[in-house]
Amino acid sequence: MTYREDTGASESAKKEYLDSILKIIEDRQSDAEKRRKDHSADIFKNPEKYRAELREMIGWPLVDHADTSLPRLVKSEPLASFDGYEVSRMTFEVLDGLKISGLFFKADAKEKRPLVILQHGGGGTPELIASFYGDTYNYNDMLHRVRRKGVHVFAPQLLLWSDDYNVNFDRKVIDARLKRVGSSISAIEIYSISRIIDYFEVCDFVSGFGMVGLSYGGFYTLFTAAIDTRIASSISCSYFNSRDLHKSAFTDWTWKSSAELFDDAEVACLCYPRHICLQMGDRDELFEKEATERSFKKIEELASKVGTSWVDLIIFEGNHEFCRDDAPIERLVQDLGL
Repeated sequence: MTYREDTGASESAKKEYLDSILKIIEDRQSDAEKRRKDHSADIFKNPEKYRAELREMIGWPLVDHADTSLPRLVKSEPLASFDGYEVSRMTFEVLDGLKISGLFFKADAKEKRPLVILQHGGGGTPELIASFYGDTYNYNDMLHRVRRKGVHVFAPQLLLWSDDYNVNFDRKVIDARLKRVGSSISAIEIYSISRIIDYFEVCDFVSGFGMVGLSYGGFYTLFTAAIDTRIASSISCSYFNSRDLHKSAFTDWTWKSSAELFDDAEVACLCYPRHICLQMGDRDELFEKEATERSFKKIEELASKVGTSWVDLIIFEGNHEFCRDDAPIERLVQDLGL
């Protein structure tokens, strides 16, 4: 073969191909949004139907799996005692062979207290948000701000830690492999959080449940609160937005045909009538607050007949961080009976 050309000769054909794929995505997203609007028209009339569809979309073990037994407490390691709290690292077997750990802050109280799930974000760990390493960075001491209200706190470790721990993984690859077998990393971890709630639900020192999370933790808070109705009140910070408008490759927040079924607004509607506070910094580096505001308007439209007293949107002055205002935390613990 003697023909030669420089790389620029085929550039226009490649660009045309790329542009056509992006156009297909935009057109199908537009169509999917219309179908989603029709699909979710009666979401407040029949929430259990939609809750079942959300579980089905995310995958096993949220569907096709039933376990009425309590998760097994594999290990509880006492760590510290301070400020009226006993701190321990607990490990649960939530599925056959699947063990998940976390930090438990147990309030020293004679009466029952609510338990709040405190969920870290990407690159985070329970130890980081508990200030075991000193600075809590963009978490702004959220765990201890919640704890100081007198509730029990459990902070699970999800598959999101940084490479500081010499336990390396590729979350996207693991999620892809799980999706090939009808599951997803989100399904595994939402299920795990619910199983942890199963364990604490029968403890004689727990009166109810709330959930708070930042970034990835905000994702897990929104979705777990939508699926598990035992979570009476929640705060989802630095996540609520529009998946169609966000171009970053968060494939673990994406499922087949999800654009036709659920965006963040529809998921939030499944928290009704339980309270949820949605927060976003006005200078967030990952998510545009304008998209957050537009998605909240969709909640208002869907909830036109039931009202929006159950949901708050707070756009605060800040970046991709946990809101520094304690008022939402105070509202959450009041919702939980304190």
